Amino acid sequence: MTDPRYRLPNEVATHLDISPSTLRRWSNEFSEYLSDAAGRPGEDESKSSHRRYSDDDLETLITIKGLLSEGQTYVQVGRRLEALRLRRTGEVVFDDEEEPEARALGPSLRDTPYSPAVTVLSDTLHTVADGQQLLLGSQQANRELLTVVLQDNFNLKEENAKLRDRMLELERDLVELRRHDEARRQDIEGRLGRLERQNVAQPQKMEPIKNPRRGCLGQFFGS
Repeated sequence: MTDPRYRLPNEVATHLDISPSTLRRWSNEFSEYLSDAAGRPGEDESKSSHRRYSDDDLETLITIKGLLSEGQTYVQVGRRLEALRLRRTGEVVFDDEEEPEARALGPSLRDTPYSPAVTVLSDTLHTVADGQQLLLGSQQANRELLTVVLQDNFNLKEENAKLRDRMLELERDLVELRRHDEARRQDIEGRLGRLERQNVAQPQKMEPIKNPRRGCLGQFFGS
């Protein structure tokens, strides 16, 4: 008969996706449902490195995790484990004073070989639920990001509309300036044309010199 395979605490904690401190707390709390190597490793129990976990210990810890994830207390989990152990040994007897919760547990624990499978299925369902919660959180973050993008797009449209209105206003001002310049040019050309026509119609006449300058002899003879 081969020796059972034992796992180190870090390996078990990784398999259960819990911290080593949580594994140590569960091992101390539910030590009576674990092997001596896992629940009572020796005289120095403060060192988790002395603990070793068998396959049965791993199944028990998976059951513990599934029950705790359902919101049950340590006391309730201990009762479930005790009921499971009694079922396995065939010593369990339910009386009228037993809690309804324990009564409901009875049928599910009659078939001992299926109990680990049920706990694994419960753990898987909780893992799926956690994944769905993460997916919902991711979808919410995507919706918030989409809202920000839409708001930025709306702001850009407003800025583009303002720029377009400003460009139209500048184009209108430019057309108005061109119209004024054209009117002034035509006014100046009209004035120049009128002046040219006046000069052509009324040419300047040369007036004769009435008092030409006399020379010295002319002044002397009085001519």
